[in-house]
Amino acid sequence: MYRVGICDDDTILCSLLEEQIQALFVEISTGFEIEVWYDGESLENDLKKGIGLDILFLDIELLQKNGVEVGAFIRDEMGDTELHIVYISSKQGYAMELFKMQPLDFLVKPISGQKLKEVITRSMRRKKYAESCFEYQKGSQIFRIPVKEILYFMSMDKKILMIKKDGQEEFYGKLKNVMRQLPVGFLMIHQSYVIHQEYVSEYSYESVKMMNGDVLSVSKPYRKEVRAKVKQFLKEKMNNSTFPPA
Repeated sequence: MYRVGICDDDTILCSLLEEQIQALFVEISTGFEIEVWYDGESLENDLKKGIGLDILFLDIELLQKNGVEVGAFIRDEMGDTELHIVYISSKQGYAMELFKMQPLDFLVKPISGQKLKEVITRSMRRKKYAESCFEYQKGSQIFRIPVKEILYFMSMDKKILMIKKDGQEEFYGKLKNVMRQLPVGFLMIHQSYVIHQEYVSEYSYESVKMMNGDVLSVSKPYRKEVRAKVKQFLKEKMNNSTFPPA
């Protein structure tokens, strides 16, 4: 079930957008729920009560608490970095203000059906990726961990060290077998390292710096391939985060 939220003080736009989204989900044969709010305060209250959303179409020019403030509430006060926020507006020039909210996209009214489909398809693809898991064995037990929790893997003799957001795990295995299980987004940079590109804070020709501060070497045999894949990854990431110019 895909949970969609719309927050806009324009009731006519909300109704039209709701109809467009309903038609789209019927077309792709996916279960969905849609919730609509006409002000930021009501949305915030319901989020505090625990209502869950996968994607939120959020108007910037709300009358009292604007969309930027609501976005800050979601990201900072609620600590929710998983909800895909899609800002909507009749104006352009908000790029810098919205950057801190890490929105999925920015749509200018009136919203075309094709653009809406592209955004929802991208959201669903990212959610599916985030929900995929990596399996590993320790003794006789099998463990599963969401790939979104993994920063990188490091090979040490016959063991693999898995560095996560909240710690690390150790298990027996080979890095090449680990790599076969992982989805697109993971990259081997050394015979001893496989990294999750989403959690790289700095790239250079000879090394990468991960979000937790760890600096990992890129070995010579991998440098050309890593450089090409990193450029492609960053290009796709930029294309998926395009905003109108300020």
